[in-house]
Amino acid sequence: MSPSQRAAWFGAAGRVALWAYTAVILLFLLVPIAIIVIMSFSDQPYLTFPPPGWTLHWYAAVQDQPRWLAAALNSIRIGVPSALLAVFFGTLAALGIARSGSRWAKPMTLLVLAPMMVPHVIIAIGLFPTLVDLRLINTYSAVVIGHSVIGIPLVFVTVSAALRAYPASLDLAARTLGASPWRTFMRVTVPMTWAGIASGGLLAFAASFDELMLALFLTSARTETLPRMIWDQLSFALTPALAAVATLILALSMILLGAAAVIGSRKPTPRRALL
Repeated sequence: MSPSQRAAWFGAAGRVALWAYTAVILLFLLVPIAIIVIMSFSDQPYLTFPPPGWTLHWYAAVQDQPRWLAAALNSIRIGVPSALLAVFFGTLAALGIARSGSRWAKPMTLLVLAPMMVPHVIIAIGLFPTLVDLRLINTYSAVVIGHSVIGIPLVFVTVSAALRAYPASLDLAARTLGASPWRTFMRVTVPMTWAGIASGGLLAFAASFDELMLALFLTSARTETLPRMIWDQLSFALTPALAAVATLILALSMILLGAAAVIGSRKPTPRRALL
């Protein structure tokens, strides 16, 4: 076998091995999710795989149970303000660090990203006594504050990437032409980073909607979210209704992630009429 043939053979073998490795990883990640989706259509009163029969009964049962609907409304009621707070603080943090030019920029970046690296149970343990002292525990505000903490790093990452995609000289040019800092921000910075802001907000909402650990510490019967209710139901009611709710949450999360990916792929441009 010639050297060129040997190189071609090893190249082909490497590609096959890479595809096989990718397929194994995808199976490892997707098979448990697929099993949950399939079990949600089971006609049995308990979780079983594979299901002996198929039905949509459990989706109708979830829709007819007021507690599930109340938990879904709570998740939305908490997720929307959490995402808005994350967008506000995450955008300001990204803009301040990216445009500061300070030698403390990297340490500050690590500080903002810390909630992504620290286990959420530690964040919950730290927030709980603070919110008790502020008399906010068992309120919507407590859960919103907790969920916004984990959403800020997501917005920070997407907005920081958007800020690196265009030169700061555009902002400077607008200021040189007479635009105020606020007008520069609204006419140049926001249009150039809106994709990062929007995708970060969607990711923050998805993170809030799926969050369990903080909900275990910060929610009450009045502020119960869907993940918290699923956790409670696992203790005594292992019915396919849980799989149905998990499937609906999965579908919503996939829609949000898809929307974030589509928005993030768009190329923004600054508005005209800066002055």
